[in-house]
Amino acid sequence: MPNPIAIPSAFSADRRRILSANVIRWRALDRLYERRAAVDGLIRSLEDYQRIREARVSSGTLLIALEK
Repeated sequence: MPNPIAIPSAFSADRRRILSANVIRWRALDRLYERRAAVDGLIRSLEDYQRIREARVSSGTLLIALEK
């Protein structure tokens, strides 16, 4: 039978260190999600810009062809 996992007591230094490390990880994860949201927003903006630009170019080409 395997040995049970030892859980640090509520007031031990090990437990405080584990909780502190978890808080640091959670904050880092929050920052990563914020950056991901910012990057997703930038990608959407660039895609919208390209779509608008392509629509203008194609409509401009059509206008030039009609003028000739």
